[in-house]
Amino acid sequence: MKRLSIAFLTLCISGIAFSQTGTGVQAENGTIKLTNGQKFTVESTIDIEASLSMGGEMTSNSSTVNALEVKNSAATDYTISNTLTRLKLNTIMMGQSNNYDSENKEGNNAEFAGMLDDRLNKPVDIVIDNRTGLPVSEKKKAKKADADESSAAGDLMKMFSDNSDDAIVASAFQVIPAGKKTGDSWAATTAEKDMKIIRRYTLKSQTNDEAVVLLDAIASAVNKLNFMEMEFEIKTNTKTTGEIISDIKTGLVKKRTAVADISGTFQMMGQDMPISAKTNTVSVYK
Repeated sequence: MKRLSIAFLTLCISGIAFSQTGTGVQAENGTIKLTNGQKFTVESTIDIEASLSMGGEMTSNSSTVNALEVKNSAATDYTISNTLTRLKLNTIMMGQSNNYDSENKEGNNAEFAGMLDDRLNKPVDIVIDNRTGLPVSEKKKAKKADADESSAAGDLMKMFSDNSDDAIVASAFQVIPAGKKTGDSWAATTAEKDMKIIRRYTLKSQTNDEAVVLLDAIASAVNKLNFMEMEFEIKTNTKTTGEIISDIKTGLVKKRTAVADISGTFQMMGQDMPISAKTNTVSVYK
């Protein structure tokens, strides 16, 4: 139970942090410009320092590689396939180290392996609006139900994968609204399921091909999970600052960095326990 709890909390915090890095910019007269069959990769690292009242201090660092491919284009949207091809995750909690490396499975933590092995190399299609980069529907490839779909691992992976697929694809785009000049700011608000995010962007600099945008965001979220026949609720408030470098002509992001401060509560068996975390995320798009 203790080791599963470590895996549970790690994935929850990682999923919350990663899902809040999306775009949400209304492009006005601009659109994202992609071609069918176009491929690119996303290499990301996430470092987490967390304080969990039920388990003391926790540190975590992870690195992922995702392969994106444009599968189809329509008048108002693109279908983009996202495939997680590599994942490396290391955590330390209560002095105990837990590791996972998709390319070196011999030393993997058993609980992590049970939850993460099946996530690799499984394409998921996401449909995005070509003016915002945001997902517009749930057109994801149906996944074969696992025998342990109702198990703890199944419940955990539902939250982890649902957040990450949409977020990874959406975060690959940043369209500058038409007419914006250096120093101008604009705002965007998105509400998805149990999460609301208010973002403020400032155009720091721009050339003929590249734009640098500063991001300030405030997010509130409520995540509910069933775990080992118990229901858990995680409420978080997140403040994020970051910088986004994007290609002005295509809307594709080249690099995205973000620092997030997370505070909230973890409810278990009717008790609210405080949690706090700080995350540093770097994503490079090639």
